[in-house]
Amino acid sequence: MSRRMYFDTSCGQIHARIGGTGGPHLLLLHESPLSSFVYEDMIAPLSAWARVIAPDTPGYGMSDPPPRRLTIPEYAEPMVEIIRGLDGPVLVVGSHTGASIAIEVARQAAGRVAGLALLGLATYTPEQRADRRRNWAPDQPPVEDGSHLTAAWERYNALWRGLDPAVRHQAVSAMLGSIERFNWAYHSAFEYEALPPLREVTCPVWATAAEGEFLEPATREAAAALGFAYEMIPGIPGQPSVRRPAELAAMLRRFAERVLPLPAASTAAPAGHGQPAAVPGAVSGAASSGDGRTAG
Repeated sequence: MSRRMYFDTSCGQIHARIGGTGGPHLLLLHESPLSSFVYEDMIAPLSAWARVIAPDTPGYGMSDPPPRRLTIPEYAEPMVEIIRGLDGPVLVVGSHTGASIAIEVARQAAGRVAGLALLGLATYTPEQRADRRRNWAPDQPPVEDGSHLTAAWERYNALWRGLDPAVRHQAVSAMLGSIERFNWAYHSAFEYEALPPLREVTCPVWATAAEGEFLEPATREAAAALGFAYEMIPGIPGQPSVRRPAELAAMLRRFAERVLPLPAASTAAPAGHGQPAAVPGAVSGAASSGDGRTAG
């Protein structure tokens, strides 16, 4: 199990799962409307060679909510603040909405980011963008009959089909934990045009997507158009960090080996498995095993 830390930022306190005691920093940014729990099973293998920080996006998981919906560049700002408090190179990884935020982090902190990994990149035609705004994530406030609970369960039965009910329950719990604003980051992502800022990124870029996920064609096409490396993960409908955590962790290490000097993979227990995590220069925060709230 990973350890936990809070970082003080201009956007309030940012909660993060952490692991690892040596090597480069690895910043993992999650999809909406979830939290860093989607990376929990990857933190141990990644901690063998990196210092992992998996923050919750502002307003999701256990991070403080902003007073209003932020733009994608604004969601990136507290992540850039975290990076500026670290020593050494940083590899930034983002999934779906997290991929859009990761692009902005790499753009805003160009001198600190050594590589950018995109796990499913959202790009839309004007028609697709309008459809997403209308239909993908309408407001879903709590209602007296509890139908918002059933709607959340049905949503993840469809999106995360085939996964254990306990895992789907985690996703539903994360969504319900931010129910009044669960769609904020979604709508920011629908407004964000990823390709122009991605062209400004100066570090190496690598991308992947699951064979069956709806962002696979767009991710593959963006890689071909902009000339960065792309690898498809075959045989799954999505959620590679949950369905294939060891495989995805190995893919990230191979990308990191291309852009960073890496230590030999350690066989020692990673942080959260008996060793404290070292996050030198972090903005601030106290590591713990949790504070009793559900992290989603």
